[in-house]
Amino acid sequence: MNNLIKILWIITGIVFLGSCATQEINLKKLDLIPATRYYSNDIFYDSNQHIYGVWKLTSTSGGLSGSGFDKDFDYLLLKPNAIFGVVRNDSLIGYGKLTLLSDSPVFYNNSIHCNFDFDQTAGIQLNNDPEKYISLTNNDTLNLTAPCCDRYNLQLVRQNSGLNSVNQGTLKGKISIGPLCPVETIPPRPECQPTAETYKAWQISVWNQSKTRVIVDFMPALDGNYSIQLPAGNYIVDFKTPKTYTAGGNNLPKQVTISKGINTTLDISIDTGIR
Repeated sequence: MNNLIKILWIITGIVFLGSCATQEINLKKLDLIPATRYYSNDIFYDSNQHIYGVWKLTSTSGGLSGSGFDKDFDYLLLKPNAIFGVVRNDSLIGYGKLTLLSDSPVFYNNSIHCNFDFDQTAGIQLNNDPEKYISLTNNDTLNLTAPCCDRYNLQLVRQNSGLNSVNQGTLKGKISIGPLCPVETIPPRPECQPTAETYKAWQISVWNQSKTRVIVDFMPALDGNYSIQLPAGNYIVDFKTPKTYTAGGNNLPKQVTISKGINTTLDISIDTGIR
C-alpha cells in the first residue's frame, strides 16, 4: 500500500511539473515580440493589470442561437504592454496588441473596452469579432463580452498566478501636504489633517516619459503613504492638473525609473502656501 501511495505521489508530481512547464512554454511563445513593439509604456492602469497571464478558453456564448460557437483555440496569452497571443495545439497561431476604445452605448461595469488588433492573423472567431469588454471575476475568470447582440462572448480561466508582477517594480513613498490651517497646533486639530478630498485637490499622477498620457493616479492612504505597481520603465510624477499658484512650493515634477522587482522610493512634499 505504501509503495502504491508513493507511485501516486510521483505521478501527481510529474503531472504538476508538466503543467507548469506547459505554462512556461506558452509564455515564452510571446518572447519573440519585443516588450515595446506596440507601446513604450503599459496602456493599462495598475488596477487593470491583473488581466495579464495565461488563460484557458473554457466556454463561449452568444450568437443568433445564444449557444456560442465551437472553441477554436486553447489559450489566450496576455503580457505587459498590452501584448496578446493565441495558442492552439501548442502553437502560437496569432498575436497582436490590445487597443483601448471609447465607451460604446452599451456599458459594462469594471471592464476594459478594447479591440484585439491582430498583427499575425488567425482563423478564429476572435479575429473576426475583435471588439470586446474585458472583465475579471474573482481574479481567476476572464470574460470577453461583445458590445452588441448576436455577437460572441468568451469565458476563460486563469492557468497561472498571472503576469501582473512580472517585469514590474514598485513606486512607494509618502505625500506630505500642509499647512491646511492658518495656525497649526501640536497635535494638529482634526480639521487641519489631510483627507481623501485633500489628496484629490492636489491630485498627483504617474505620466509616461513624454508626459502625454497619465498612466495612473495616486491614491494614498490618509497618512499620505502610497504604493504603486508599475511595469519597468521611465516615468514622470507630477500633478494631474498644472498648478499655477505662486505661494508655497513642491518637489514636482520628478522623473523616476522603475526596475523589475525593485522598490523605488519617492517622498513628495507640497507646501500649500496657507499662512
